[in-house]
Amino acid sequence: MAVCSICGTMFDNIDGKCPECGAPAGGGGSGQSAESLYAEAMRRIKAGQVGDAKGLLSDAISKDPTKVEYHFYLGSAKYKLGDFQGAYKAYQQADKLKPNTDRIHKCLVAARQKMTEEKK
Repeated sequence: MAVCSICGTMFDNIDGKCPECGAPAGGGGSGQSAESLYAEAMRRIKAGQVGDAKGLLSDAISKDPTKVEYHFYLGSAKYKLGDFQGAYKAYQQADKLKPNTDRIHKCLVAARQKMTEEKK
């Protein structure tokens, strides 16, 4: 299993490219652990550096795709940046890891609503 370093989508690494956005499978983070990347992403979010946090969260997911919070906050970062489809996909991954969570469900609904509004 591979994780896209751009959009966070998990996929079978057949050709090494994400089927959603075409980016190469992740693995960034220059040797940092997933936990340290996540911690730095949270600091960046608090500092208002959401774009930087998005990249760090994608790198954390590349290293450990099993952490629901990494996917959830990647969704939140993408939502704040106006990437509602990307947010929805990240929230879906979080929901797969921890189904029937109210907070995740509310974020899925909000992202879906924004996607619908964009189509109008």
